[in-house]
Amino acid sequence: MDRLPIFLSLQDKPCLVIGGGDVAARKIALLRRTGAAISVLAQEFNASLLQQVAAGQLTRVEQSYGSEIIRQFWLVIAATDDAAFNHRIAADAAAASRFCNVVDDNAASSFILPAIVDRSPVLIAIGTEGNAPVLAQQLKNQIEAWLPARIGALAAQAGRWRKLVQKRFSGLRERRRFWQDFFTGPIAEHLLAGRQAAAEKAMRAQLVGTVVTPATSRGEAWIVGAGPGDPGLMTLRGQNLVGRADIILYDRLVSEPILDLARKEAELIFVGKSAGSNAMSQDAINALLVRLVREGNRVCRLKGGDPFVFGRGGEEALALAAAGLPFQIVPGISAALGCAAYAGIPLTLRGVSGSVTLATAKLDSDLGPDWPQLLNAGHTLALYMGVSSIADIGEQLLHRGLPPDLPVAIVENGTTPQQRTIISSAIALARDAAAAKIVSPAMVFIGESIRAASKLQWFEQSLADRSAVLDGGFGSHIDCARLIETG
Repeated sequence: MDRLPIFLSLQDKPCLVIGGGDVAARKIALLRRTGAAISVLAQEFNASLLQQVAAGQLTRVEQSYGSEIIRQFWLVIAATDDAAFNHRIAADAAAASRFCNVVDDNAASSFILPAIVDRSPVLIAIGTEGNAPVLAQQLKNQIEAWLPARIGALAAQAGRWRKLVQKRFSGLRERRRFWQDFFTGPIAEHLLAGRQAAAEKAMRAQLVGTVVTPATSRGEAWIVGAGPGDPGLMTLRGQNLVGRADIILYDRLVSEPILDLARKEAELIFVGKSAGSNAMSQDAINALLVRLVREGNRVCRLKGGDPFVFGRGGEEALALAAAGLPFQIVPGISAALGCAAYAGIPLTLRGVSGSVTLATAKLDSDLGPDWPQLLNAGHTLALYMGVSSIADIGEQLLHRGLPPDLPVAIVENGTTPQQRTIISSAIALARDAAAAKIVSPAMVFIGESIRAASKLQWFEQSLADRSAVLDGGFGSHIDCARLIETG
């Protein structure tokens, strides 16, 4: 970060704009919204600025420019069409320890003006450090389209009620929890819809009754699916809850960008498992979750994929229900759906595959999967936790009389920049997996629809193209899908 984004209070502060053309007029219009006391020095003024001077909205500086004039102002904007003159102004401002913006000259400016989304008192400033102002403007347009029009009224009302809430709730955690509910609950909905009276009534209902103390405050658990790896595939609801949690219990498949959504005060506890080792038993995780919620914490149990698809979220929810504790379930894109899509594997395909089964290649018992049931014709099978059972999977495919050339795909680290897709066949599966040195996490897919993947590669190909550009066109560092002809 080369520049520090700050919000300046310029109400009644003297600011100088040098230049009287259209560019200067745009900068003046922005300054006027802050309540600054604006003076303009220029040989010629456009019609709009002359009207503002006549109306007393601007002060016209009658003297010619000299370096001594700079010291009278808090900040200066150089907006003339003379680049050399603008640079002289910037140098004089630096010598006088005044901030100066030189229009269209990032290097000469000690501050730059961002693209601004104004929903006062909510302000969003978007900057590219002067490198891509058009991009900043596009981002501004997108945020303005997404942001509720009355978000400023919501923030203003929160400010008016702030002292009442401080009197009502003595503890920091209770106040933070109140405001979290405030901005996501019915009060906010009323204000955003313009229903002020209804919002006032709901607020009064929130602030009456017995004061909640830390000992009696009620916790809650949120069992959240983080998706298959790409942080962009996590739901907005899940992202919101991660940002509100007091404590986050997370698995090893949860990516760092998702954990970065947590509040800086939130406690992050790793409870993940990996093949052959357990950081914590499932019973211990259940007990920890129950204890933390009972203590009044808002706990986000964050899981890769979907918590109810081989994520053991059901066991944790049952433990919470047995303890009489509140919880929510937030689904996520499962590993099967995410990996298949990013590998170009249609789980169903008209005329090829009319159904799909999600299964695990490793059961808690010694019985193993019910292979006859899983390996029906015209069907796609998605296997979780199959890396350690690759050889057995290949044997079962051949033992059940399936064609030796039946396509099998392994997708390793799906939806992430490290994704690899190995497309093999029933007879060659064990050999190809060993040669590729597949490691967990990986999904195994079996079925005729996998043949379409050779034409539907998009993600790994895009990674290869990007790597080739970064590598100067001399080769890719990405190990893209190795397609093995079958049949």
